[in-house]
Amino acid sequence: MTTGEKQAARRVFITGVTSDIGQAIARRFSRGGWDVSGQYHRSEEKARALSLELESQGKSPVFYQADFTTEDGIESIASHLRELSVDALVNNAGTYIASRPFAELSMSDLHKTFAVNVFAPTILAGRIFPCMIARGFGRIVNISSIAAKYGGSAVSLHYGCAKMALEGVTHTLGREGASKNVLVNTVRPGVIDTDFHRKFPKDMSRRTAMIPMQRLGRPEEVADLVFYLGSENNTFITNDTITIAGGE
Repeated sequence: MTTGEKQAARRVFITGVTSDIGQAIARRFSRGGWDVSGQYHRSEEKARALSLELESQGKSPVFYQADFTTEDGIESIASHLRELSVDALVNNAGTYIASRPFAELSMSDLHKTFAVNVFAPTILAGRIFPCMIARGFGRIVNISSIAAKYGGSAVSLHYGCAKMALEGVTHTLGREGASKNVLVNTVRPGVIDTDFHRKFPKDMSRRTAMIPMQRLGRPEEVADLVFYLGSENNTFITNDTITIAGGE
């Protein structure tokens, strides 16, 4: 870089970018000066609104539609990652395919749940990892869930187990990248005030009472932690799981 030449902004790629937490992460990286790109599944309207919001701040976001329950959807995003110069990957996309007792789960329920929560993050991280190693910089943040800590309920066994597997991906990549400045961590949110919990109704007052801080978390609180771990601010944390759950 010549004297006076402006350094190009770093780029983050966020999966599930139109979820409440995904949008908060996108806004936080944008405020930090990063270019933002990402994947969404069905929420084209939210993707367009978020894109316009970031464009109004002088950014040029790039969002791609893909269904992570399919191999083609995962591979389409993997190909986009190869085209972009991505400095940080946030594996935020997650889903709770079927809310039914574990004895009633089908092979399709299990496959789709693991495809979104484990297979997609593993494939994407694997595709981008060599590029990060070659550049001597990279950050990967995997978004897990408090369900991985407690194992989930009788109707969320598959989701909790998938998030446990995702945390295992962090441990392997964290060890592999540590000496090359490619830092990999898990963020494990507790109950956050998002549409995810409204999609699967439960007694939220009772659930909130179980949280030592007696309130739900905010997407912005998760985003601040993800930004720290996924940016240059993080210089010595890797191969770790950090819970943000109000004391749970």
